[in-house]
Amino acid sequence: MAAAPKGRGDVTATLPALLAALQAGVLVVGPSGPYRTIGDALAAARPGDTVRVAPGIYRERPVVQRPVVLLGAPGAVIDGGGEGVVVRIDAPATVRGFTIRGSGTDQSYEDGGILAGGAHGLVVEENRFEDVLFGIYVKQSDDVVLRHNVIEGKDLPLPLRGDGIRLWYSRRGRIEDNRVWRVRDVVIWFSDSAEIRRNRVSDSRYGLHYMYSNHNRFEGNAFVANDVGAFIMYSDDIWFRGNLFAEARGTTGRGLGFKDADRITADSNVMIKNAVGISIDNSPHSAGVTNRFSDNVVAYNDVGVALLPSVHSNDFAGNQFVDNVQPVRVSGGGTARANRWIGNYWSDYAGFDANRDGYGDTPFVLQRLSDDLLAKHDALELFQLSPAVSALNTLGRVLPVLQPQAVVVDSSPRIASAPPADEGGAAAPAAAVAFLAVAVLVLAATPHFRRATRRPR
Repeated sequence: MAAAPKGRGDVTATLPALLAALQAGVLVVGPSGPYRTIGDALAAARPGDTVRVAPGIYRERPVVQRPVVLLGAPGAVIDGGGEGVVVRIDAPATVRGFTIRGSGTDQSYEDGGILAGGAHGLVVEENRFEDVLFGIYVKQSDDVVLRHNVIEGKDLPLPLRGDGIRLWYSRRGRIEDNRVWRVRDVVIWFSDSAEIRRNRVSDSRYGLHYMYSNHNRFEGNAFVANDVGAFIMYSDDIWFRGNLFAEARGTTGRGLGFKDADRITADSNVMIKNAVGISIDNSPHSAGVTNRFSDNVVAYNDVGVALLPSVHSNDFAGNQFVDNVQPVRVSGGGTARANRWIGNYWSDYAGFDANRDGYGDTPFVLQRLSDDLLAKHDALELFQLSPAVSALNTLGRVLPVLQPQAVVVDSSPRIASAPPADEGGAAAPAAAVAFLAVAVLVLAATPHFRRATRRPR
């Protein structure tokens, strides 16, 4: 049998797509268009059509049941009138360019801006969500793209809010360049192989609430002024790079937390001004597994790294621990020496570098009497910055009999906050992260920056 001419199979395969594109139509919605409501246009649309919506306020709650492009011109507003879900999507559609506002407030009915189910390949981009309970809720929909959206939750007490973004049983999602604030959480549950990049979440409970999801990547996100920056539970193979976890305060304040999480890689992130920078509970939990933390900046936190006594097999290398009240705490007492600490910078290291190789000639040993007491008795935290605590630490150094066991020993501590240049003269990645940390501190001190990042327009 003769072989098909080169390229013929490709052309044949694309003919249905080309025919569909040629047959696709544009349905115009607006005061002067053939359709006065979005719902009427969607009912008339065929797969592949574009429903183009003119500026104006459309007081309706449309349902998208076909693979169409729903395109809003600048000034196009879909207003749900304070009831139910504003836009419901049951097909692989694209929704772009709208202000979507005014959902209901019933969490049991998942009221919100967009509720999508079974919408594989859905794209939601360049929309603004206002006064919504849930922002974008996607369930059982693979290969979705959520990008360049601005989501503002309802003005409700924190326990009554909905989630800004929720990904539920949805694989290979891409969540990129979204701005979310005044919601409950951003949720990713039972959703593998997702990519989450350059999002900013603030003024919420969990910047990221994450469970039972594997092989996901987080890069360049900012979780600022939430109760918890991000918490990862019951998940495997998670990669963090270049993220900011800042200003998670209060009794639950955690910049980045882990529980029962395996094969974590956290590289070149900044944890700054949190109650706890990194919190680790039973992670890793599988035998023979290591979690790796490298080239991160952990600075100006009450506690840099908090671990439970049984935590082991975490590798901390090349990180910078800068002016944390407690660099490392083992909750309830004990040591963190079942984990590896090597080549980190510790701002309270008092050693020397006689051979000028960039690393201390003696180990860094974290061994403060006050840390041991604070770890065992939480009620004493009230006094952790008092002169009494300083005097107690001095007494522990003078009288070795009072010295507790070492919590951390770093056999090769870095002597300077920026690592030595490599042979080509280029600084290692942590130097760039340190610069980012300083920049964040300077910018955060300006009222204009804080207003702009909390309520962008």
